[in-house]
Amino acid sequence: MNPSEMVVIIVALGILGGIVKNYFDSRGDTEASGKERKLMVKRMNEMEERIRVLERIVTEEDFDLKRQFRDLDGDK
Repeated sequence: MNPSEMVVIIVALGILGGIVKNYFDSRGDTEASGKERKLMVKRMNEMEERIRVLERIVTEEDFDLKRQFRDLDGDK
């Protein structure tokens, strides 16, 4: 085997090693992002529920009346 063939083989092995390393590194990120995705979905569902509660409170008929009483108390 002449020296130029050895150089080509070494470079090819280095490139192949880098590709394999990136592949396995990216697989770990996918698992982590899956966990993060589940957490984000859970938090979004919780926020949607909180928004529903706030909408229900604000749209209640008593809410405006309570606000008017509070505003009257603030005028003193």
